[in-house]
Parts: sequence; structure tokens; C-alpha cells
Amino acid sequence: MITRNRIKSSEKQAALIWQQAVGVELTSTQDELLNVIYPGRINGDNGPDFRDAVILNKLRLTKGDVEVHFRSSDWYSHEHHTNAAYNNVILHVAMWHDCNSPTLLQNGKLVPVLSLAKALQHQPYLLPHQLPCFRIPDRMDRQTLRKLLNAAGEERFKEKAMHFQAEILGPALKALSAREAAGQVLYRGMMRALGYAKNTRPFEDLADRIPLTAIEFREGLSLKQAMLLGTAGLLPSQRRQGKFGKGKEVRELEQTWQSADKKAEAMKESDWNLSRIYPNNSPVRRIIAQSYLIERYSGRGLLAGILQLVKDTPLSGRHSTLQNSLTVDADGYWRDHFDFDAKSRTKISALLGNNKAGEIAVNVILPFAFSWGELASETKLTDSAIGLYRNYPRLAENCITRHMAKQLCLEDFSDFTACHQQGLIRIFHNYCREGRCGRCPLAGWTGPADSDKVPETRYHITGG
Repeated sequence: MITRNRIKSSEKQAALIWQQAVGVELTSTQDELLNVIYPGRINGDNGPDFRDAVILNKLRLTKGDVEVHFRSSDWYSHEHHTNAAYNNVILHVAMWHDCNSPTLLQNGKLVPVLSLAKALQHQPYLLPHQLPCFRIPDRMDRQTLRKLLNAAGEERFKEKAMHFQAEILGPALKALSAREAAGQVLYRGMMRALGYAKNTRPFEDLADRIPLTAIEFREGLSLKQAMLLGTAGLLPSQRRQGKFGKGKEVRELEQTWQSADKKAEAMKESDWNLSRIYPNNSPVRRIIAQSYLIERYSGRGLLAGILQLVKDTPLSGRHSTLQNSLTVDADGYWRDHFDFDAKSRTKISALLGNNKAGEIAVNVILPFAFSWGELASETKLTDSAIGLYRNYPRLAENCITRHMAKQLCLEDFSDFTACHQQGLIRIFHNYCREGRCGRCPLAGWTGPADSDKVPETRYHITGG
């Protein structure tokens, strides 16, 4: 994802006021009363300025995006009314309303306009309201905060494990044996993680079109790569005019795909989001990375290899054993290529580096291993999975953890673990963007006297 400053300087005042409007009853230009429950998080990508906002509108909660302008007419001068990316906007916020109509979305829906100058009677600096979790370090000691975030993080782990278990036991894979179903769920989870937010569904689709049983024991890395890229519809011969690839490796992939025994219909290039993403996150490079992982564990199979890796990784300070076993160095053609016709002047980073390997370990490998350990009654596996998760070091920050750190005014979170970060993500998803501040474990904290109320997570998940 390419991040940038989404809010122009002329709009920053309006954006700051909007973020402070929590709890204030406001009147839109259509004389409609609304209450700001959660202002949302700043969007660093294309599209509306704020994501996941919650407003109380006509006695019901409305969740979606918010676009901010200095003048409401900017909506049309910026041509947002022709852009489907803005169809999830629930409120158009402007300092001044200089149009005579509500805001029109691309799908034909009308959304209200909030004129801050009118609604706040030109005195926005008098707003006394803040989110109840604002400046949480001023009223909660560090140990208590870490304990609450740890509990939330372990709940997120439990939810992921339950989801994996439901997939293994679900009707979609009933034709497979238990181990085959587990292998497919693991493979699909890893593919989903490789897609980031923009290509999650295409990667899942690819995993379903060419399941693990159809590829992991095929002989040779080149065949695995050809089958994956060909099924994805991303080989040069399958793509738009002008896309080409030179070199022995590319010719071998094309020839292998043409002669391969194909079981599923190939995807189309248009199924993938290939624009406005970092070159290192190119779906082509991530598919190549997955082929290396499948090849790496092809002797025993991906499932057995990954589960053994979790069992063998020491719990004490040796998370790198797990992480390093998931990294993939760039080699050969992909040492200096982003795509088939995109060559870099310098050596490119790994196909799958430490940061992404850590994300896959925390979000996929460990909760999956725990869920399978429960189903197979492998106590050592479940103990290893939850133990590694509890002690896994802090991962690279993402847009949600950065947003939550800013929202809570956490100036220093260097001592956080990956579990604490997962706790922040769970609180955002389950409370902030749902407008459930009153039930949030952070906002509802009343002081040291309640320290015994921090929930302890139970880890047995079979049967929900």
C-alpha cells in the first residue's frame, strides 16, 4: 500500500474538528440530528479520508466512511460522485456548505452533509469532548494496560483458532480426510496472508482453484511456479498487451504451463489488484514466495513440516527459528524483478522477508497449530503454539496499531509484544468501529481496585 498525507492543509482544520466531535449532537444541513460515536481512523490510501466511522443517525448506528472537505462543493470538483471507492461514505463533512443539495454517491445514494461551521456555531475550539480512552496512560499504570491488552490479544488468538477449526470441520472440505482438510486450511490461510488487504480474495480464490493436494507433491519448483502463476492468470502470455517477459526462466514457466495437466479454469489478470501497491508486495512475487515454501516442505508435506516447526521452536527467546523458516530469499530471475517486465536497477529484498514472515507466524501458523492440536489431542502442539504467541516479539506496525497508539496517546510501546498489538487490533475491530465504547475494557477501566477483573483467557476451544 502506498501511503501519503490524504488530507490537504486547507482541510486539516475540519478533519481535526471532526475527530474531536465525539459525543456531540450535531445537525446536518438537511436538519437531521446525528451523534458522533466514533470518528474513524485516518485513511492513508486512496478513497475517503476516514474509515470505520460510527454515527448515531435516526436512532440507529450507521457504520462506514467519512469524507472531509473545506467546502462541500469539492466533492463534485474532485469527482468523487463518479468514483465507486466512495460508495461506503455515510457522511460528508465540510467546514462550509456551499451546495444546495445532499451529497450524491456513484451508486445513486444520497448522504447527508455536516457543515462544521454551522453545526458548531463557529466555535469549534470550545469542544470539550474526547473518546473515553483518550490519554489512557494518565489514568492507567503500564502493567495494567499490558495485562488488558494481553487478554484482548489472547482472545483474538482464540477467535482465529476457532475459525481455523470451523474451516477444517466445515462442509466445504468434507470430501477430504482430516489431515488433507487441515493442510488445505493452512495453505489457504497462508495464501490469504500473502494477499494483504487488496488481494486477500484473489489469493483465497487461487488456493481454492489449485488446492494443496494438487500441487505440493508435484515434482520440481518450476512446475509449482508455473501451475500457481498460470492458474492465477498472471503469466506474461495471459496478460494485457505489452506485458512480456524475457529470459530462460520465463520461457520455461510458459512452456511448463502449456504442457501441464490443468484441472481448473485460470483466473484473469483483472481479478487482481495490481495498481498502487509496493512493488515488493506484487502478487506475482508473493506467489513465487509461496511456491518456495511448498517446495521447502514437500518432503513431508506442508502441514507436517509446519506443525513440526512449531513443536521444535524453543519458547524462550528463539522465535527467530520459526520466523526464519518462513522467509524466502530472492533468487535467480526474481533477485532483480518486481514482475515479468519490471526490473529493478538494484537487488530487491527477499521474496518473503522477516516482517511478513512474522505476520504469517502470528496470524496464521500459531493459531492454526493450536486449533489442529486441539482436534488431534496433541498437547505439546497446543502448548507450543500458545507459548510462542504469548512471547512473540513486537511486529512491524500497521495502519490499525499506529492509529490505536495515537488514539490512546501511547508515546512509547517498545515493550509491547505481538500479543499486545493483536489486542489493540481486537479492541479496534470489536469496540471502536462498532461504537461500543461503553463495553470496551480500556474505556471502562476504573482504577487499580479493579485489577482482579482483567479477564483470564481459557485456551480450550473445541465446541466453541
